[in-house]
Amino acid sequence: MALCQRWRRLRLPGLQTCRLHTAAVPAPPQWLAERLGLFEELWTAQVKKLASVAQKEHRTIKISLPGGQRVDAVAWSTTPYQLAQQISSTLADTAVAAQVNGELYDLERPLETDSDLRFLTFSSAEGKAVFWHSSTHVLGAAAEQLLGAVLCRGPSTECGFYHDFFLGKERTVRGSELPALERICQELTAAAQPFRRLEASQDQLRQLFKDNPFKLRLIEEKVTGPTAIVYGCGMLVDLCRGPHLRHTGQIGGLKLLTAEYTRRGFSEVKTPILFSTKLWEVSGHWEHYQEDMFALQPPDSDRLSSSLSDHATSHPADTLALKPMNCPAHCLMFAHRPRSWRELPLRLADFGALHRAEASGSLGGLTRLRCFQQDDAHIFCAPDQLETEIQGCLDFLRSVYTVLGFSFRLALSTRPSSFLGEPCLWDQAEQVLQRALEEFGEPWELNPGDGAFYGPKASVSLLQIDVHLRDALGRPHQCGTIQLDFQLPLRFDLQYKGQAGAPERPVVIHRAVLGSVERMLGVLAESCGGKWPLWLSPFQVVVIPVGTEQEEYAREAQRRLQAAGLVCDLDADSGLTLSRRVRRAQLAHYNFQFVVGQKEQSKRTVNIRTRDNCQLGERDLTEAVQRLLELQNTRVPNAERVF
Repeated sequence: MALCQRWRRLRLPGLQTCRLHTAAVPAPPQWLAERLGLFEELWTAQVKKLASVAQKEHRTIKISLPGGQRVDAVAWSTTPYQLAQQISSTLADTAVAAQVNGELYDLERPLETDSDLRFLTFSSAEGKAVFWHSSTHVLGAAAEQLLGAVLCRGPSTECGFYHDFFLGKERTVRGSELPALERICQELTAAAQPFRRLEASQDQLRQLFKDNPFKLRLIEEKVTGPTAIVYGCGMLVDLCRGPHLRHTGQIGGLKLLTAEYTRRGFSEVKTPILFSTKLWEVSGHWEHYQEDMFALQPPDSDRLSSSLSDHATSHPADTLALKPMNCPAHCLMFAHRPRSWRELPLRLADFGALHRAEASGSLGGLTRLRCFQQDDAHIFCAPDQLETEIQGCLDFLRSVYTVLGFSFRLALSTRPSSFLGEPCLWDQAEQVLQRALEEFGEPWELNPGDGAFYGPKASVSLLQIDVHLRDALGRPHQCGTIQLDFQLPLRFDLQYKGQAGAPERPVVIHRAVLGSVERMLGVLAESCGGKWPLWLSPFQVVVIPVGTEQEEYAREAQRRLQAAGLVCDLDADSGLTLSRRVRRAQLAHYNFQFVVGQKEQSKRTVNIRTRDNCQLGERDLTEAVQRLLELQNTRVPNAERVF
């Protein structure tokens, strides 16, 4: 999961540029500061009360873990997070919440009695819900601070979240306000603001939310007991059952690869995994690609009679197939209502899972799978927009590969002798692609007559630019691709009203930058030889105390690194010598090891080593954390050498 988190936080050139157009964030509304002041008073009182309870009811309790393990804890003192740290630093990093006697718990909420304890990670449905709902609070905090929004509902969904809020009659969020909203979200996550759980009385609830009619109505209708739970996060105070993440730093940057798509004018869409085979007949895939597709029938459907078994293309009317690509679904989206030339180019991006029935002999690690994720996109444009759009695709591709440190070669595959359509149209398209490649300035080669229909060389409808990378072993990989398609618009009868008022036919550009995300990760792993650069590494730092006396300081150093958004583990295994633990960390390819002994503890420093056993010496802890952040944010490939 750690590598996935690092990958999702990929930053691309140009993302900083868009911030130049953002307005300064205004001071938060007065009512926001007043509410926060009241929350802080109530929070201080609760902390004192819980400390008193912990002192009076100090006793040992038994905690049962999955697998039959039982551990001791202290009532009203020990938290699930502390137990996770005792079990495994990896578990402590990846856990998002806990389940205590069947009840969902914050990781920092003290345990009260003997308990059955289970940890939730992002891999579980409950863990995903906690992660996304915590993200909702970050968005709500930004909306309150920037827009003075009155927050309403903000639930998690199966693969994300949304937030309803009220800005006033006929007032909506303007596009110019989105960058500032995003910036506040980023500041909240970078600050690692804790989620604080407060139990408040009904009178206190009414006072906290006196400026929010929606929350006041919710209190009257839903709060039936004497108290209810409120969460504070930064300046946000919200009525919520929880649980939540420990702090906003666990969410990571909300600006992901998809932000680059937004900046370049793409709309992210999500399409179903299963479609009727009738769709694939229209697109032509069923005729030429069905052997590479997973087809199935609903349980109650009529089975294909044995008399039809000899007909390869025959199938029941209700046969379904897992999608091997997104383009037919995107064509349906384009065609679902009349389109105008003013809407073009229409750029749709889809990150859904694709399924292809690859032969078992062609499967290999991450580089070829039967189920994979693709940064798939389709651009519907007018013929006179082709050259500009192709240049934009090439620029997008170069910006991503520059970040990843790849050199690449491009190949233009032109139409074969069996092409469909008008020769003059293909001539024009080939000239457009060649001009775009020449202006792009990167090396490219011509593959005459090598255009293809998603693999099979029949009923060709595509011109394509293929992108070839080589891994550390010299093996070539085709990752990104840009394909020009005149036939799908014909098959789906796609039209738009042109400037003269007459219907015209769009052209479709199929475009992927990473291609298969899994394949790209495999190529990256080979290129790095397992030694990931700091900015992408799942194992950035490990803190190693010399003895048990330094363990508490080592945990403090770990918390400082994690609060800064860095991936940090702790190796306090007293059963191994210091040299053995350092060697273990280097073999695990931790970019840096922070060793802390008695001298470092007294001076609040760390002694730094690299995974290549280079000793960088003693550094101030605060300065070391700041330097790692600088190296991560600038994405240097050799952070260990330039530290």
